[in-house]
Amino acid sequence: MREGFLKILRKRDFSRIWTAQILSQLVSNMLTFALILHIYDLTGSLTTISLVMIATTVPSIIFGPFSGVITDRVSYKKVLIYTNILRFLVVLLLVPAAHNTLAILEIIFLMAGITQFFAPAEMSSIPLIVGSDEIVAANSIYMATLYGSLILGYGIAGPLLGLIGYNWLFVFAAVAYLISAISISSMSAFDKKEAKNKLTVFNLASSINSVWAETKEGISYIKNKADIFGPMLKLSIGWAMLGAFIVILPGFAQHTVGINTKLAGLILIAPAGIGMVIASYLLNKYKKWSKNKVIVSGFIICSFALLALALYNLYSFISFSIIIAVILMIILGMAAAFVYISSQTLLHLNSNPGMRGRVFGVAAMMINVAMGLPALFIGGIADLTSPVFTLIIIALVIMIYSATLLFDEE
Repeated sequence: MREGFLKILRKRDFSRIWTAQILSQLVSNMLTFALILHIYDLTGSLTTISLVMIATTVPSIIFGPFSGVITDRVSYKKVLIYTNILRFLVVLLLVPAAHNTLAILEIIFLMAGITQFFAPAEMSSIPLIVGSDEIVAANSIYMATLYGSLILGYGIAGPLLGLIGYNWLFVFAAVAYLISAISISSMSAFDKKEAKNKLTVFNLASSINSVWAETKEGISYIKNKADIFGPMLKLSIGWAMLGAFIVILPGFAQHTVGINTKLAGLILIAPAGIGMVIASYLLNKYKKWSKNKVIVSGFIICSFALLALALYNLYSFISFSIIIAVILMIILGMAAAFVYISSQTLLHLNSNPGMRGRVFGVAAMMINVAMGLPALFIGGIADLTSPVFTLIIIALVIMIYSATLLFDEE
């Protein structure tokens, strides 16, 4: 199994895009959590944190349906390079806007719009640079890196913020995006598209109707293929669970667990990375496991882990209660990775090559919308009641959804 991972990592193009993924996603997650902590410090409101999630959702609704079509018509390599360069420039705008909440939200909105085009190009590139028999292993590496960077980014955001301050953190993130663009530029031209299908500045106007037609075709394709729509829906619900958890995390860490918000990522999120690594190992080792059953199992485990975490006050008197919370986060990370990796692998395996950009464009839209929708009310519920009550509600909702999936399997 280890040889399978090493074989993929030795592929020049995969190693380049993987390097870019590590850098860009690490700083994206670091920035997101740093800005969440900063806005929470400025306002003291979980409802305000919800605005961060909403700011990432609206661009998905606007650009999501079209982003996949456009990336299918443009060199994936160029999309990846230009979006990283644009993010490099936009992040630098955070330096003068560091203490202006409205300006920060506007910049987050702009970043989300750029990323909406980056995501389908990145995901569509993977099957073009690895063999069909290597997709599961490649997805395991990709997803382990995706969530490892989320865990590490959220974990180091607070301590790094206290160590170097906002301005240097923003500069560091900008430079990382620039290095990502350079790494991708060294890749081969792995996605040679036919000239008649290419989208350029010169044929943009004449292609608008065609883009719209292909967008509708892509949505119809997804809607009518259960083996595409099903995994996409499950992936979106998994991300909705994550989005809801992130909104209440600062308040839960501070008022329930009793730790500084700047350490919340390190203590409560970083352990989930261990669980995700475990899940990646198991899924790659046992490739014959039914992916649908793995997804259902992942949701069930997530619901019980969230409920046990929400009931922290019942065992907080125990001297090692924080260790129990850490173990629960490891379990939660493993279960979440079961959902994410298996769902995404099904999308890769079940989608036609000519439709992948559209599939992952819509998937990126659904994921961002799913993360943003809970933010419309989760922060408000937590402010009006408590983070614990809100976490219990989330756990029960996932538990009910798990039960419906279980009955469907039967």
